[in-house]
Amino acid sequence: MLSHSRRIPATVFGCILVLTAVLCFASANGKEAKCPLDVATCLSMYERTRERPWMGVNTERDSLGRIFIESVVPGSPAERAGIRKGDILRTIEGKPPATWFAGKGGWIDGDSGDIEVLRGKKDKVLKLRYEAIPEDVLARIIGVHMIEGHLAYSGSGSDSHKH
Repeated sequence: MLSHSRRIPATVFGCILVLTAVLCFASANGKEAKCPLDVATCLSMYERTRERPWMGVNTERDSLGRIFIESVVPGSPAERAGIRKGDILRTIEGKPPATWFAGKGGWIDGDSGDIEVLRGKKDKVLKLRYEAIPEDVLARIIGVHMIEGHLAYSGSGSDSHKH
């Protein structure tokens, strides 16, 4: 399963960034936090995933704000670039990841850029080829999120997810 533990941020910008960079949101044990968005807004955010390059990594942010690579999707752009589990994502095209993803509209499938990671005690610069997220991967991510982030909480008494 392509998943990891991650709460969806309440802000739309945060949602777009996390959707793009992280790949998916369900935890390894199959329990995802309740999504703060209504279903229609949430699906709209997932649709925007197609507008940004897909890396194919699962990440986790530590208390210092560093972005750790928890796993790399087999066959993904990240795997082909040489990104490994345990790497710390430093920059993409010389920019902090959040800044880069927020401004990466207008990209072309097949473009590439440098991505800097900290591996052990050494910085490494790798070439990442930008690609669209495969439809089957996106469908799986959306399905897991809808079940675990919305439907699992539909009987919790909250009216924020009425359909």
